[in-house]
Amino acid sequence: MKTYPIFAIIADRPCLVVGGGAVGERKVRDLREAGARVTVVSREVTPGLAELAAAGEIRYLPGDFAPEHLEGMALVIGATDDPAVHRQISAAAQERGIWVNIADAPALCTFIVPAQVRRGELTVAVSTGGASPALARRVRRELEEHFGPEYEPYLKLLQAVRERLLAVQRGHPDNPAIFGRLVDSPLKEALARGDREAVTGILAGILTPALDPETLTALVEQALK
Repeated sequence: MKTYPIFAIIADRPCLVVGGGAVGERKVRDLREAGARVTVVSREVTPGLAELAAAGEIRYLPGDFAPEHLEGMALVIGATDDPAVHRQISAAAQERGIWVNIADAPALCTFIVPAQVRRGELTVAVSTGGASPALARRVRRELEEHFGPEYEPYLKLLQAVRERLLAVQRGHPDNPAIFGRLVDSPLKEALARGDREAVTGILAGILTPALDPETLTALVEQALK
């Protein structure tokens, strides 16, 4: 199945998950990680979902799926063990022009949820077009080893430096080269060691005189919190 890779912006958008089992819970947590407002429809839910509902972090509607549940939804995910219900969800969503994903049924989907690695703002997604989810998971595990937890503070620092530099010299012809030098430098390795002195020194060598030492120190401390 040929697909067009996109990253959907669903922060504060209403999304529906039909199914309250382990698969449904995983889908709910992924949606919440992206900032979505999640509603779950299911006769029963896992303890984890029940806890989220009790805390007001998701909306839980006990019972069976009905097309009315799709009203106002940005997307819907079917995660039940009933193929007939999945066909109903897919048909109802597509009739309304709502993006739909059905677990383990690519033919019923208008989008596929890729295997993914998250490191803060870094997201690496892998899809086999539904041909082999097992292979996608294996590639994801390999990527998890390559993109370790150090990427979260690394990207956090790169973002902070970029924002600060653009604030003082937006449109400057040297900016692209500076950003390139940052990602080509040993900055990530120094961050992985937690070596504040080395990180600050690398930044100073690339960003002076555009950013002063006090600003660089503050950015490093913020990234390593």
